[in-house]
Amino acid sequence: MRFCLDDGTLLIDKPPETSAPATLVLPLGQQNEPTIKAFQPPPSPRPALEKTVAAPARRQRNLLVWIIVVVLLVPLVAGAGLSGWVIFHKTPMVWRLVVEVDPNTPDRSAVVTQTVKVIENRLDALGVGNYEVKPDGNSATGRIIINLPNVKDPERLKRIITTLGKLELVHVISPPSPAPAQTYATKEEANASFKSSGFSSASRRVLPYAERAESTNTSQNGKWVVAESPAIIDGSELRNASAVRSAYGEDYEITFSLNKAGADKFGNWTGSHINEYLAVVLNNEVRSIAFSLPRIWRWS
Repeated sequence: MRFCLDDGTLLIDKPPETSAPATLVLPLGQQNEPTIKAFQPPPSPRPALEKTVAAPARRQRNLLVWIIVVVLLVPLVAGAGLSGWVIFHKTPMVWRLVVEVDPNTPDRSAVVTQTVKVIENRLDALGVGNYEVKPDGNSATGRIIINLPNVKDPERLKRIITTLGKLELVHVISPPSPAPAQTYATKEEANASFKSSGFSSASRRVLPYAERAESTNTSQNGKWVVAESPAIIDGSELRNASAVRSAYGEDYEITFSLNKAGADKFGNWTGSHINEYLAVVLNNEVRSIAFSLPRIWRWS
């Protein structure tokens, strides 16, 4: 720019008071190395024990895998061996029984199912193995097939299987507790007792009773009792029953459960007959007599 923009005065050049410094020239013999190369540390030597430390951990993992494999295989091998032993040592079934439920029995199919369970329980109690109990086709036919292995006494086993198992709970005609249950020395005496009261044989029946001696836990001389007919409940209303050892001695206690119909009848009877006697009857023979307390039964 040669003049001022405001008033047009000419502008003049002004020489610098000092001259610029001379350019510095480096010597040609100096060799500069790259900075990143000059400061790169030398590689460190690899530790000699690195492989020795890592090797035990690898072997330990392998050993743990083998232990798990062995633990899983042992039950499998044992089960296969046991199955093979059972297959090759199973006693073959060599004889068959065919039984039939009475055609006049109500609900014959249900009775067949219950009878199959009863026969199986009897065979299990006798220690008989490798048996087969099943309905012959449709359970409505009433026939049951029993396939059995060879046993030492087949006739005894046959009698046990085919023996009637009629279970009932009946009301014993007797003065209530604390008086002892009324028993009779002879059958004739028992018959005369209820006939003299005006009752008929349709509502009363006389049953044998082998009374148990508490001191020896054995049966004493046979007696007779008079029971009300029909029974309070019978075996068709019984779900299951089992004998368990008493917590108070060497005797056994009988535990049982009833279906809904049987439980309703049993509950109604016991609730309205406090201190009266009830008998357990198996195959028309009194096995035990009890008297009722509220929610408690005392068996003799």
